[in-house]
Formats: sequence, C-alpha cells, structure tokens
Amino acid sequence: MLTNNSHCVAEHTHCAVILYVIKQALRRGRVPQLRQNIITGEWVVITPERSQRPHDFKIPSSHKNESGTEKPCVFCVGSPAYQTRIHTYESNIIYVIPNKYPAFVENPEYCSMRSKIDPSGFYTTMPSVGGHDVVIVKDHDCDIYSFSTGIWTELFLMTKRRYEHWRENRTCDYSMMIYNHGVPAGASIDHPHAQIFASNIIPSYIIKEIKGSKKYYNSHKSCVYCDLIVYEQKQKVRIVAENDLFFACTFYAARFPYEVWVLPKHHQSHFDSEGQRTLIELAQIMHVVFEKIGKTLNNPPLNFYIHDSPTRDGEKNYYHWHIEITPRLSHYGGYEIGSEVVIDVQSPENAAEYLNS
Repeated sequence: MLTNNSHCVAEHTHCAVILYVIKQALRRGRVPQLRQNIITGEWVVITPERSQRPHDFKIPSSHKNESGTEKPCVFCVGSPAYQTRIHTYESNIIYVIPNKYPAFVENPEYCSMRSKIDPSGFYTTMPSVGGHDVVIVKDHDCDIYSFSTGIWTELFLMTKRRYEHWRENRTCDYSMMIYNHGVPAGASIDHPHAQIFASNIIPSYIIKEIKGSKKYYNSHKSCVYCDLIVYEQKQKVRIVAENDLFFACTFYAARFPYEVWVLPKHHQSHFDSEGQRTLIELAQIMHVVFEKIGKTLNNPPLNFYIHDSPTRDGEKNYYHWHIEITPRLSHYGGYEIGSEVVIDVQSPENAAEYLNS
C-alpha cells in the first residue's frame, strides 16, 4: 500500500522523467508542433523526434546484435523504460510510462517558449501540448490475439484511470487510446502495448462524428449509435458478438475490410465514466471478437482505438463512445488518399459471415 509520502515521491519521479524527455527534445530542436492546413482547417502534428523510435520486430538482419544474440526488449520489466514507469499506474499485469518520443508534450511552458512559430504569420501553428502515455503489458510472450479476459480488463481499467488523469490536465482537450499490432499497422515495438494521446486539439474526424451525431439527433430525437445497435440487432446480418452490455458488428460503411465496431448498449458519452463491471464485460466481448478475427484471418496486423467525447464536454445525449477495430489487410491507393473516398474490397455482410464461420 502506497503512503502519502510514497505518492509524493512517485509524482516527483514522474515529473523528473517528463522534464528530462522534454529537455532532450529541446536540445535536439525537435519539440513536436501542431500545424493547421490553411485550406481545410485540419491539424497535423510535426514531430521529427518520433523518426528516432527503436524498431525491434524480429527481422533477422536487424534484430540481432553483432555478436548474433537477441537484442534485449525495450519494454520488458527491468528494462530502462521500466525504470521510467509512473509508479501510481502499475499493476501486476500493466505498467505505464511517458512516451520517450511524444507527439504531445506535457509541459506547456517549455513548448510555448521554444516551438518555432511561423514568423510570417501566414500559417497557423501552436505547440503540440498534452501528453503521450505508453500502456505496457508486462508479459512479453502474449500478443493481442492471446490476451486473456484479465489482461483486457486491466488494460481498460488502466486506460480509464489515465483518461481521468488527463481530464484534470488543463492543457488536454481530447484523449484517445490506440493499439497498433504489427508493422503494417504502425507498431514499432513487438512487445504488447497501447498508447494514449492526450492532445490540446480535438481530431478532425472526431469533430465530424460529433457534428453528424448531433445532426441525426436534431432530426430523430435519438442517439444514432443507440439506434444503430437496435437496427443491427433486427437485421442480424452484420453481428459479430454480443453480451449483456456490449454489441459488436461489422460497420455498414466500413473503411477497411473486416472493420468491426464495439459499442456499449447503454448510452454513455465518456469512456472513463464506465464502472469496473462494465469494463469487465467490455473485456469479455473484446476477447471474443479478437478470437474470431485471429482464427479466421490468421492474426492479421490491425489497429483499434477508442472514440470518445472531448475531455471538457459534459454528458451528451447525441454522442456515444465506441471502439473501432480495423484489420490492415489492404492499402489505400491514390484515389482513396486523394479523395478520401474509400474503396472497400470486402462487403461488411460477407465479412461478418466469415468471422462467424
């Protein structure tokens, strides 16, 4: 049991780690920066520091030292990364560290003083402020397709706690937990881990979701996500899994082959408002969904992420947090990138049938 003094020591250590990371970035002139598209208004994060991230996937030519021995894992317990853990956010299964190569920097004073602002005033730019967590599963030998319900539960409970932490941070406007599995999905470290991006902007796609949800509510006087669940339950052609509190289906207008959405059946705007029982049920359905994806698609690379309400918003009757799971079985071509109109080569109806086979 941590004493008050232990909490103070842990917080002091955490602050020292954050300060060290920021100072190192500043020394290299690589503090992350937000730049706004002057035409569309969309934001991008310019963070050259992240190009220096280590890559440890088991490619024979790069994974071994000159002596021929395996490189030590950068995230295993006892590694240098483990020494930077935030002590008040550690369990027997999970630990949390500040990202060594953050997209959003926690200390706004350093960012605002040192970020290079466009001197002409033509473009809009601002410091990339907030925070960037790495949520690490201690067991190196499991991957997302072999997570037990216990690991899933602990992952979501720790995410909830970090969301609560970032909600109290005045610089944070939005938190997003993401998980990258496999090189094609953007993972650079083989060891199982999620990330939480706490940003001083609300992502453009989330703004679109919220606006669309509000427009639907104004027309129908009901939540589009709640109505989607009821409709899909009646149709029975895209259902992937279901339990008392959650519903999973392939999405009708999928952007990726075998894209699956997981939604709470009860209306809730904020992920971190969910209680432990609810997150246990979420863990159970995620275990089922990933078992189906892994079995039928041979453990493909994928991403999943939580779409949530903005940090500072209260409960909304028109928006509903949810998880989107996107296997990375195809690549966007020029048309998809240039037009943002996706061509999906697999129908969601056939995808659901195959996942359930």
